[in-house]
Amino acid sequence: MNDTLKCKMSICTKALENRIFGENASESLSAIENLVKLFDVVGDEVSSKTKSGPTTTTHDEAQAITSALSNILQFSVSSEQILGQKELNDLKKYTRETLFPRWIEAVLKNVSVETNNKLNASDKHRFDALLFSLVKQGPSLQVFMILNTALINSCAGFSQMKFISLMESFISEKLQSLFLKQCLVEKNSTNTAFDQKQNYVEWEELISALSSFPDRIAGKLQNHNSDKFLPINYIELLGNTIIIVLEEVHSLLKSDQDCSLEFISRLIGKLCLTGYADILWNSMISRLCVFVKQNYIWCRICERIVTRVPDKCIECVIVPLLQKIPWYGLVDKFLGDSILTNRKIHYLLCTKLLFHRYFDETQLVRNVLGYLASSRTRRLLYLETMKNLLSVWGDGSAIKHTSYSQHLFISRALMICIGYLNEKEKSLLKEEFVGILMPAVQCHIGSSDMKLRKLGMVVAETLTSTLDPKGPKLHFEFERDVEVYDLLSYLHVPEDTSTQTPEAIPRLEKKDIEPVTCKTTDNPTNLTDDQNTKHNIQTDVELDSDDDLEPYDMSNDVKVTKVKNPKYIRDCMEGLICSDDAERVEACLFSAEQLIRKSPDGLKEIAAEFSKILLHLQNNFSTRGFDAVRFGAMVALAVECPVEVAGYLSSQFYERNYNLRQRMDILEVLSAAAQELAKPVDKNRVRQHQPVKEIKPVKESDDWREIVEKRIEGKTRRFIKGRTQPEPAQVANRFAPVAGHFFFPLLNKVDRSQPSFDLLGKETIVLRKLIYSLGIILHSALHVPLATQMCVNLLEFIWALRYHSDSCIRQALLYATSMVILVLPPFCVLTDLQDVMLETKSWLQETIDNDTDMECKRMALQALVLLENTMQQGFKLDLNDGRA
Repeated sequence: MNDTLKCKMSICTKALENRIFGENASESLSAIENLVKLFDVVGDEVSSKTKSGPTTTTHDEAQAITSALSNILQFSVSSEQILGQKELNDLKKYTRETLFPRWIEAVLKNVSVETNNKLNASDKHRFDALLFSLVKQGPSLQVFMILNTALINSCAGFSQMKFISLMESFISEKLQSLFLKQCLVEKNSTNTAFDQKQNYVEWEELISALSSFPDRIAGKLQNHNSDKFLPINYIELLGNTIIIVLEEVHSLLKSDQDCSLEFISRLIGKLCLTGYADILWNSMISRLCVFVKQNYIWCRICERIVTRVPDKCIECVIVPLLQKIPWYGLVDKFLGDSILTNRKIHYLLCTKLLFHRYFDETQLVRNVLGYLASSRTRRLLYLETMKNLLSVWGDGSAIKHTSYSQHLFISRALMICIGYLNEKEKSLLKEEFVGILMPAVQCHIGSSDMKLRKLGMVVAETLTSTLDPKGPKLHFEFERDVEVYDLLSYLHVPEDTSTQTPEAIPRLEKKDIEPVTCKTTDNPTNLTDDQNTKHNIQTDVELDSDDDLEPYDMSNDVKVTKVKNPKYIRDCMEGLICSDDAERVEACLFSAEQLIRKSPDGLKEIAAEFSKILLHLQNNFSTRGFDAVRFGAMVALAVECPVEVAGYLSSQFYERNYNLRQRMDILEVLSAAAQELAKPVDKNRVRQHQPVKEIKPVKESDDWREIVEKRIEGKTRRFIKGRTQPEPAQVANRFAPVAGHFFFPLLNKVDRSQPSFDLLGKETIVLRKLIYSLGIILHSALHVPLATQMCVNLLEFIWALRYHSDSCIRQALLYATSMVILVLPPFCVLTDLQDVMLETKSWLQETIDNDTDMECKRMALQALVLLENTMQQGFKLDLNDGRA
């Protein structure tokens, strides 16, 4: 195509734009009709490239194109100038890419209220039909970009509504053509490098416009937005269009035509990076999972569109995809062996998703580890990943500095890896894995968190029994709850349960499946012969049995024993110390609390000794309910004699020759006794019988004033008569005078280390219990004069341990901090302890921002809210005092 023809066409195009945008309505419509005819003759680039077989230039085709150009541009174009194939293609390309955009912009500028008022009814209908024909027959890329720009720059009114209708028509009918055009490859391209660079520039603009379209349109249209432009509908439409285009590409590849999936891959990456990954994959994954089972071409297509996304989009694309794929065996169809060649995918799957992130849903980790273990080429990666998981799982520092959710995620991943081990790998890796496992079990069992200890027990038992089924095994005693069974379920390798076919997918979407219910009947006539026989036998047995007799209620029966219950407290103590008779020990133990609650004379003199007996008492006879009854007796003793018992127990807490269970019992008894002493005891609960009054006959009064007052009182309606019941009697706080005996002795020796009891070192379980107990005792001392001093001492203790490595200790410290805030009076927070509370506030804010444990963050947030409310209450009190 020569430059003279280009120049002449460009000059005439300006005149065409003036005619389209001119005052003469009929001339404008005629020009637009000629434009539509030219679109029809030149055609879209997609239709010409998808035709099978060689294309030949004929004189008729050249004549049709030159005739259409002559009509629309109003100058003569000789068909002899474009007889060659190259000249004809150049003319088509120049017309599509250069002239059409200018003409379409001129047409869209003519869309206005003024132009619409100039047209009669038939011309309005004709103009609308021509607009939709332009959108349908014009070059898809240019039409979309021009429509998008026009819609973004439009103002509310007639033109904007018309642009919305045109864009709705375009995305419904022309989006497939737009995507397919970007996937086609020209066989005889002479300027490949330049064309590729130009394609990248066009793709970036188009992909940016497509991905940002719903957000920009929502901001522009606001309440007048179309349903098709909403993100959930628009992205789902893009996903369905991508599937249709991929089916067309699959057909072209089967017919030996070259295609490129780079545009589709870049578009998917951009949409996922924008935040639409879930919507996009939900619309595509079900069909793709069925297609990849058909042939290797679909596998190659899916692998290209997933693994060839830009590096910045890899995580945004692969993570939601792995969460949506229903079976690990299909991951290989989408990723292939790209993990061996792509370092970013290798780092993402083997390191980041397993060690740096965690997910509540387990489908992703199942797919990742199943993908690594399902191929011989990736088997070494699977074994290396399992070894890394076991090392991180057993690392003491990782256990302390990661949240429980993260550790649970790693434990689940490790259980999945155990399920994929074969016999050869078990024998080869047994010694190495057991060597890593033993210190790991020790770290878990030494943790103060019961959940972590249980995780360590379950994983250790499972791994040792799997590596050496016939050898020695670890065995722990723990409760098999829902979490344990959930962990054990990851040992089973899942199977593909999907039976969908490509033909069945559309039918399944439209078909309503009703649940099938099984109806049962009690009529024996509907049973088989064998069932009738069994039914008759069962009926005979029921007739002969005594099941219809109601049993006696024996719930309140007292167990008959030869040993009488002790009636005196010293007899009870003697029975617990000196007797080897199981029945006597049981009788004395079950009678202890009742005898103590009676507060007999001389109880204070023997309270410390009785506490010692109960503290060292062991369940030698396997008595049912032993721990609860013993605990109740110790609490009753601490309530009746708080000074003596609290002093003895507090002094024994730091002594030698006590196991952890006994130290925990001391703390539990002191906490429960403090709570019971803090509860008020209402002595007026028992109703007192009022004395019987003598009824005397009413005498008529001679005073006329008294008679009038009685009549007025009888006819007067009173809404409030004042207090009808006496105020409740004031009861002294029993815990106030003894609060110091419960609290301060527990803090005196907290920093002293002993060879057998290192409270601030390894004994984190007892330290955690101690902090919780101090918080409970402090809260029981609410409104006690000594409470402020107790808060100060506890805050000093908290401040020394606020950055403890164990998350359970940090949780206990945050609980104690909340108790301090609740107990402190508001004026103390703003006066005496203002500096301390401001530092505490900064620490709480730091915990919310930087702590790795979610429970610590939640508790710190609660404590911070309490502190801010207390400070606001203090400000209000100061303001009221100032006004007064």
